[in-house]
Amino acid sequence: MSTLKRPWQRFVDAARKPRQAQEARLRCLVGLGARSEFGHLHGLNKVDSYRSFCDRVPIRSYEEFAPWIERICAGEKAVLSSGQVTMVELSGGTSLTNKVIPYTRSLLEEFEAATNPWIFNLFSSFDGLKGTTSYWSISPAMACRQTTTGGLPIGFSDDTEYFGPLRRLALHTMMAVPAEVGRICDTQQWRLSTLKHLLEAEDLGFISVWSPTFLSLLMESLEANLDTLLGELSKARAATVRSAVELSGQAPSFERIWPRLKVISCWTDGWAKSHVGALRRWFPTTVLQPKGLLATEGVVSFPIAGHTGSVVAVAGHFLEFIDLDHPSALPLLADELRQGGSYSPVLTTGGGLYRYHLKDIVRCVGTYLNTPLIQFEGKLDNVSDRFGEKLSARQVEDAFARARTECSLSDRFAVLSPTEHPIPHYRLFVDTDAEESVIARAVAILERELRNSHHYDYCRKLAQLGPLQAARVQNGCATFSRTAIDQGRRAGSLKPSLLDLHGIAGEAFPDARAIELERALI
Repeated sequence: MSTLKRPWQRFVDAARKPRQAQEARLRCLVGLGARSEFGHLHGLNKVDSYRSFCDRVPIRSYEEFAPWIERICAGEKAVLSSGQVTMVELSGGTSLTNKVIPYTRSLLEEFEAATNPWIFNLFSSFDGLKGTTSYWSISPAMACRQTTTGGLPIGFSDDTEYFGPLRRLALHTMMAVPAEVGRICDTQQWRLSTLKHLLEAEDLGFISVWSPTFLSLLMESLEANLDTLLGELSKARAATVRSAVELSGQAPSFERIWPRLKVISCWTDGWAKSHVGALRRWFPTTVLQPKGLLATEGVVSFPIAGHTGSVVAVAGHFLEFIDLDHPSALPLLADELRQGGSYSPVLTTGGGLYRYHLKDIVRCVGTYLNTPLIQFEGKLDNVSDRFGEKLSARQVEDAFARARTECSLSDRFAVLSPTEHPIPHYRLFVDTDAEESVIARAVAILERELRNSHHYDYCRKLAQLGPLQAARVQNGCATFSRTAIDQGRRAGSLKPSLLDLHGIAGEAFPDARAIELERALI
């Protein structure tokens, strides 16, 4: 922990004087970018203030950065930043299937400027956490490690790679589940191996995952395979685990298996909020610490123990915030946010994304020192992201257009809506005269197309989402619109979309007849 005291103090100094810290960060990033092709094109060497930076560099979406990033992936140097790109990571897109984010040493240092203070605060705030082991989300290998056409590695192998090399080495010595488990391709084998290591870790103190469903599914697998797993433990540990489970009763609290467990870090806001209750079945009293707003592109905020929301990471990237009450005005800097206001973050990072619109919605809920505390509210664009699947309306529309064409399907109304029962999945509500065999084939094609998306496919492979289902409806458009209006949406603001973000269809068509789907080859 002593190695993290200095990063923590640097953050505290920045949080006391956020304007000065952010202005210094902007100067550094402008200097880093000035020697790149992007910097020459935008005259970054002439930027001498935040206002002149805004005048020279427009706010952009990923789609506008994509041509530059494609050149980086092909092997070109100094395109967006003068720093060397060492790898790229995949993230979900709003109009493209996947986004590709270039990583430089400078970008990783900015990640460290948020993650190191978070870890210091976490271990300093919870008694008994020091000296324990930790579980950092390790996912199964879905394919062999890939590279771009220019030879850049694609993807992190585990969550600790967001930290610097020294901190990562320290974390690996504390990891309850070794990183090699991430090289297991078979999902069931990966789960059983993960659970075996976790059961052996009687000193487990901290769990870090993204979606709460990721951990809930692990615990369901633990319950289902307990006898098998106990056979792989030492007799003493197996007896301890068996006794702990039996003492917990019919719905076992797994806290007895890990008596030193103090904190679980996971999403708890937005769509994740409705899935926290399921996690509480296994961990009824363990502290659940909400994740800050950490995206593949960068860190906006990180949690501070004892405070609502998460603190803006003013020691990392240069951050701007579009005021959603005045979206055409000049974005605000971190120290200008007002409590209760809703904003959308804009990032400038050492990876070469300059004034990149993240398209998340956050609300200011207070301050820590002189820096805002914010809470994630949802997505600004039309994206459904309950478990990390990041399905956009554009993806769904393109995929369903392919299904319509291949099946010669004619419909009067169709909408894809998230559904929770019997397990979380997406359901296609469709008003059509087509035979059920045609609808079944269309759903199979839709599923195939959506699984071309890295994140949706990932959630399906982990069983966080079940397969697509379908239901036939009548008078679909009118019924759906009427239900939306009854929920308080203005008739004039209703925009037709194949993706129902709010689950309106489930309420509009509670008795819709399910279609028997044949999982035939397509």
